[in-house]
Amino acid sequence: MALAAAWRRKNGTTEAAVQSRYFVLAGTADGGRTPKGYVPIVLVGDGDMAEERVLVHVATLREPCMEGLLEMAAQQFGYGQQGVLRIPCDARQFHQMMVSVHSKSR
Repeated sequence: MALAAAWRRKNGTTEAAVQSRYFVLAGTADGGRTPKGYVPIVLVGDGDMAEERVLVHVATLREPCMEGLLEMAAQQFGYGQQGVLRIPCDARQFHQMMVSVHSKSR
């Protein structure tokens, strides 16, 4: 964990910086409303993992890793999902993926 934090400091990539552009935790949104340009998503982990709600910037949906997650969601939950889009990915993996996407775009 300390090694990852040192790498982020060295490369200037922090989770806060990534959250400000690519996604935000849904609980931090203004009054529970979805800001313009963001899509609400529920991250569904394996087994007893708690679900986490995030808001993903629409530009992030074009990333190849997000396309893969959307395909997995379609296979697992179908195209006719009711309500918020559910993605089969635990929160920790999703956060790591967003940091990776952010570092590639710099």
